[in-house]
Amino acid sequence: MKCFTRTVLSALYPCVLGLMLMPVSGLAKYDPAKNYQEMPAIVKQFPAPTLVDMGTPAFAEDKKDFTSQKEMEDFIQQLSKTTNQLKVSIIGHSQKGKSIPLLIFSDSNSATPEILLKNGKPTVLIIALQNGDEPAPGEAALAYAKSLAQGKEGDVLSQINVLIIPRANPDGAESFTHDLANGINLNRDHLLLRSPESRAIANVFNQYQPDVVLDSHEYSPIGVWLEKFNALQRYDAMFQQATTNNLPASLMKIMDKPFRENIVTTFESNGLTHSWYFTTDKANIKDKTLSMGGIEADTLRNIAGLRNSISFLLESRGVGLGKAHYARRVYTQLVAMQTLVKTAAKSSSDLIALGKDIRREIANEAGQGAMVVKGQATPEKRTIAMIDAKTADGVKINVDWNSSLNITPVITRARPYAYLLAPTEKKAAQHLQALGVEVYVVNQPQKIKAQLYSLAQRNNANKKDVSGSVSKAGNKIVQVTTQVEETDLALTAGYYYIPMQQPLANLIIAALEPESQSSFASNGLINLPAKTSAVKKKATPKTPTASEIKSQYLPIYRLQENAELAVTLM
Repeated sequence: MKCFTRTVLSALYPCVLGLMLMPVSGLAKYDPAKNYQEMPAIVKQFPAPTLVDMGTPAFAEDKKDFTSQKEMEDFIQQLSKTTNQLKVSIIGHSQKGKSIPLLIFSDSNSATPEILLKNGKPTVLIIALQNGDEPAPGEAALAYAKSLAQGKEGDVLSQINVLIIPRANPDGAESFTHDLANGINLNRDHLLLRSPESRAIANVFNQYQPDVVLDSHEYSPIGVWLEKFNALQRYDAMFQQATTNNLPASLMKIMDKPFRENIVTTFESNGLTHSWYFTTDKANIKDKTLSMGGIEADTLRNIAGLRNSISFLLESRGVGLGKAHYARRVYTQLVAMQTLVKTAAKSSSDLIALGKDIRREIANEAGQGAMVVKGQATPEKRTIAMIDAKTADGVKINVDWNSSLNITPVITRARPYAYLLAPTEKKAAQHLQALGVEVYVVNQPQKIKAQLYSLAQRNNANKKDVSGSVSKAGNKIVQVTTQVEETDLALTAGYYYIPMQQPLANLIIAALEPESQSSFASNGLINLPAKTSAVKKKATPKTPTASEIKSQYLPIYRLQENAELAVTLM
């Protein structure tokens, strides 16, 4: 990754912008004729904020569409000239060659990861526009960057570092489409890393190790809500912290208080309505169950949590509305960004201490206790507020509700000291390494006791989330069921050794335990055996033959004893 000072950046931008495919005149595929038109009585319920000057491209006089790639690049270039506290790094390029800038705000003389990790301050990472048809977060990110550059955010940079990715999906933003150019939903690709965009974001996590993360989106208040409830969604913002298996209790506690608590207070003091994030099955109109954001280890919110970051998803009311209420939508995002950063600044020393404690705690848990391999949300009852589509009156609706705040374990296993991958699984080992996991290679033969996975069942399936289909592409998986058996394993040189005595141990579980739909095994990153084996009532220690391993067992092993192995770093 290349970092540039503002002097070098000014010389670089003409070259970079010459390569851009974005038309100068904004978003080519945005069609205002497709916007939903709310009745005037509904429009009046969402007044624009007063005395707020965003000062970003989409708010230029007479502008009908949203900020283009070139306008964003020019805005960042000009902003970088105004302060020494901003450095800009191009962290990667989209599938169509567009740059993905990272804005690095710090009062350090250098913005390199090494310096920021040693300057004694926590780091906040704000990511916007993972989905290209959700423009308000990207605009708010630029507005917040401008406010920081102009010194309007107080002395927060004396306490923290702030990183901003204002446009994570440049191709989707250009075409005003949800997914990446290859049809994959970027927000479901943070464990598998099947796109250059997700790999660029993973690299930012690996290098800067952010303590606090905000993933900013917009949601649709129309569509399925009109079909199911004859009503529109009315919340200015819906948000939710990381909710996935195996998160440390201390991390969950601080996400709720002070972070979530402060966001709630700020929204209410600014007259903005809010709720937990929720959605519904978009394919089954008869099913009126509402579900909070999922518990799968694939979204940025959950993967950031497994990377030990305080992590939030924020969704403002906007998809399908075009530029209606745009100032209010951007303002909603902006005040959330400001609140999150100010809370982090106020808690600066606590965050540094907590981060060290959590990383040490996770590493020390290797081989201790149980872990959740697969869980499910807990059914509850809830009342939500909506707007009657015909009368514009507020309505209260009682619903069945799946809570991600309470995860019910479905499959649990003893936490191992380490995992092993067979020498055939280089691709999986490289993906773990790209996630920031320490992977080693066995360099001497050795016999050890291990556990292996016999394949009890396999089914071709489609990946789903709580709203139905995950994306246009990348949904095909092999759903597997396994049984863990004891074995004596004759290790040879070339096996990959992944110790759990490291801070990203919970991320390793998500990748290597086979049963979840996000696992490496389910998604073709682990070679599956050719056939299933009979389920045994009681596993018996044995040494399977090479042909049995190839035909019946997954090439993944668990070590429940802390074996001393001769290894080198991959």
